[in-house]
Amino acid sequence: MPSRISTDLCQVGGSQLSSQQGSVKPPSQVLEFISALADRYTYNPFRNAYIIFGFIWGIPIPFFSVGIDIFVAGRVFSLQSFLMAFSEHPIHHFFAIHPIIFAIVFGTMGTVRYRKDCKIDGLINELKGNVEQLARANEKLKELDKLKSDFVANITHELKTPLVAIRGYSEMLQEGRLGNINDKQKDGLGTIIRNVDRFQKMVEDLLQLAKIDSGKLVLNKARFDIRDVVSTALIPFQPQIVGKRLNVENAFPEGDTVVYADMDKILHVLTNLISNAVKFTMQEGTIGIDIKSNSDSRVTITVWDTGCGVTEEQQKHLFERFWQADNSATRKHSGSGLGLPIVKGILDAHNSTIRVLSVPNSGSKITFDLPLAEVNLSIDKILRGDVWK
Repeated sequence: MPSRISTDLCQVGGSQLSSQQGSVKPPSQVLEFISALADRYTYNPFRNAYIIFGFIWGIPIPFFSVGIDIFVAGRVFSLQSFLMAFSEHPIHHFFAIHPIIFAIVFGTMGTVRYRKDCKIDGLINELKGNVEQLARANEKLKELDKLKSDFVANITHELKTPLVAIRGYSEMLQEGRLGNINDKQKDGLGTIIRNVDRFQKMVEDLLQLAKIDSGKLVLNKARFDIRDVVSTALIPFQPQIVGKRLNVENAFPEGDTVVYADMDKILHVLTNLISNAVKFTMQEGTIGIDIKSNSDSRVTITVWDTGCGVTEEQQKHLFERFWQADNSATRKHSGSGLGLPIVKGILDAHNSTIRVLSVPNSGSKITFDLPLAEVNLSIDKILRGDVWK
C-alpha cells in the first residue's frame, strides 16, 4: 500500500510539474521586442532615429571582418585584396548585412522605447487630469466646508437669543415673580432651566468649533494669574462635587504663575477638562488641578482624576469630533463629544500642546502649558521697539 501511495504521489507531482512547464511563457520583454518587429515605426528612419544610429554602428563590422582576413593571410591592404577576401569567404557576406541587422535591432529598441514613452505620457496626462479633478473637488469641498461653518455660526448665534428668553422667563416663573406656583411646578421649571443651560453649552461649543474651523478664533491675550482662573473654573461644579462626595486636591506653587494668554478661552479649556474629570470620577473619588512653573519660562497645568480612564486605543480618538468612549444607547454619561476637540483647537491657537496620560480604571491626566507673562511682554516690547521703556 505505501508503495502504491508513493507512486500515485509521484504521478500527481509529475503531472503538475509538466503542466507548469507547459504553461511557461516567454518574458514580457521578448514579447515586446517581437511585437515591435511588426510595427511600421521600427522601419521608418524619418521618425525613428534609432535606425540610423544602428546602421552607423553596423557599418564598421564588414570592414573589420575583411581586414582581419587580409591581415591573417599576410596580404597587402588594397582594394583588390579587399574584394578578393570578400569574394573568397561567404562569411563576409553575412557580416556585410550587419548594418541592416543593427538598424532593425536598434529600430526595434526605438519602437519599444517610443511605446513606453507614449504610455508614460498617457499616464502623466491621466495623472494631471486626476490631480486637476481632485483640486477642483478640493476647492468645492473647501467652499462647502466654509458654507457649513458659516451656517453653524449663524444658526448657533440665532439660537442664543430665544434660549436667553426661555431661561429668563423660566427663572421668573420659578421665583414666583409672575404669580404663585406650587412645588411640582417649581421642579418642572428647574428641569427646563437645567436643559436650557445644557443646550446653551452645546450651542456655545458649536459656535467655538465654527470659529476654529473658519480660522476666526480671535485671541485677546492679557496677563492673568492662572490660579485665579482655576478657582473660577471649579465654582460651577461645586454641587456635583458635593453630591458625589469627591475630594479636590489642588497643588499651586507659591512662585510666579502669571501667564500671557486669552483668559476667557483658557477658562473654557479648564471648564471642559474639569467637567470631564467630575463626570467620569466615581463616588468619593478624587480630582485635582496641579500648576507647576517650569525652567523654560512656561507654566504647566494638569487636570487629573481617579476615574474610569480610557485605553490606549481610545486615546487615539479623544480629540475627534462627536467621538464618545461609550457610544452605546445605554451609556451612563451624556455629552456632545465636542469638548476635547474645542480644547485642542484653543490650545493649538495658543501654540500649546495637550498631552494625555490615562489608565483604564485608574484615572486620567491631561496636561498643557502656557507661557509666563513677563517673558512674552518683553518679546512684545522688543518687537515694538520699546526695549528701553
